[in-house]
Amino acid sequence: MFNLSLTRHERWVALILLALAGAWLLPAMQQPAEYHDFADRRTFLGIANAGDVLSNAAFALVGLYGFFQLQRARRSLGPAVRASLRVFFAGLVLTALGSAYYHLEPTNATLVLDRLPMTIAFAGVFGAVVAERVSTRGGFAALAVMLAVGLASVVYWKYTDNLTPYAAVQFGGMAGVVILLVTTPRGAEALPWWGLIAWYALSKLLETGDTVIWHASSAAVAGHLLKHLAAAMAGLVIAHALRRPAPAALPDRAGDGAQVAAGKESR
Repeated sequence: MFNLSLTRHERWVALILLALAGAWLLPAMQQPAEYHDFADRRTFLGIANAGDVLSNAAFALVGLYGFFQLQRARRSLGPAVRASLRVFFAGLVLTALGSAYYHLEPTNATLVLDRLPMTIAFAGVFGAVVAERVSTRGGFAALAVMLAVGLASVVYWKYTDNLTPYAAVQFGGMAGVVILLVTTPRGAEALPWWGLIAWYALSKLLETGDTVIWHASSAAVAGHLLKHLAAAMAGLVIAHALRRPAPAALPDRAGDGAQVAAGKESR
């Protein structure tokens, strides 16, 4: 028989996932019409909005670099961490394609192809953190649920114009990662998740300051281009960490780290 009992930390993960799924019950929020009004409209080599289009190459390069490092197998990774990282790096490569397509002609219709791969990347991050910090079983479950909820949130927004579930997946998912990093012992893989979060937070600030940065730089560079580069750096810190073996795990902080570590492979 399968052991369906949950550890204390797995119950935390289940609660986070239930909260994200419950976003469908929150008040509806529409996509602001001005969202598509980006500051840098310059054309280069016949490419419209070239800065925002071409900067997406950073996502593709980081995603491919991540796959390369996974293939080299310099770092021992659990099966759920490895699977989640594959999803994460695939999401980055697909984001490069979807976001470039969107920025050629920014509309709600093209934005769908930008957001779908982003939810794939979010799911990979969440699954990897859960697998590293909680359990292999929890990691696989979190990856599957986040993929389903994330993709469904974009499809739901497309047909209802209700952005709330997607916003919950993006910001609630990252909040869930922070909660897990604070409340669980560091895993054996010890990937630099705080670095990823710092770069991701910076990318959101740069996105908000798109026009301000454009004017402050005398129309040399816009915030959205820098947002792409900062978000790609969030992936790079994880990909680059795979070049070397994992450091030793820290002493158990939460009281059951030894039990979780010992039970990872059995789940």
